[in-house]
Amino acid sequence: MSSDNYRPVLTKTDFVRRYMAGEFGNHSPTWDSLEDFPFVYGSCGLDGRLFHIRNRNPGAYTWYNLKAEQLSGCWQEACKQYPSHMLYISEMAPTEKTVLQGEVMLCPGGLYLQWTRVARPMREAFKIESKKAVGLAAGMLLKEYMCPNSYDWLMILFERYPDHVVEFSTYSTNWGTLPNFNTVFWEVRFY
Repeated sequence: MSSDNYRPVLTKTDFVRRYMAGEFGNHSPTWDSLEDFPFVYGSCGLDGRLFHIRNRNPGAYTWYNLKAEQLSGCWQEACKQYPSHMLYISEMAPTEKTVLQGEVMLCPGGLYLQWTRVARPMREAFKIESKKAVGLAAGMLLKEYMCPNSYDWLMILFERYPDHVVEFSTYSTNWGTLPNFNTVFWEVRFY
């Protein structure tokens, strides 16, 4: 499919709306606001899972590892710093099962990958370790850790969104909104 059918991602707010609609493939289960979050703990299967309050402001603070029963209080605190329409909730990925994560883009000379294997949220992980791979080395690294479905989808994202960076996390298990994917695509943004 041609990239002509897909608009570039120019703002984080636009990205989040399209992300929640599933446009970019496998992602974390996500709710647009606290009001959209299902608070019936026992009957909806959310007890024992962890969540994070994310931000539509690029680079802004994220509240990690929250239990469902902590979300309401933390949401109120977050709203003291940011307008509520700039916040949203996602389920925490199995960060402890991270095998590779990073940011990758397709440049005229091939793939350019900034990556880490540190099993922490990406911002924290990059502060501890950040490596780079280009061209064939980047492709081999991605193919080594991503399942075939995830790697194929990454290539589709590059076809649809040229000149974009794709932020991802790959796990030792399948996880996310789509079955048989071991990679979550956290962000697609124009560079």
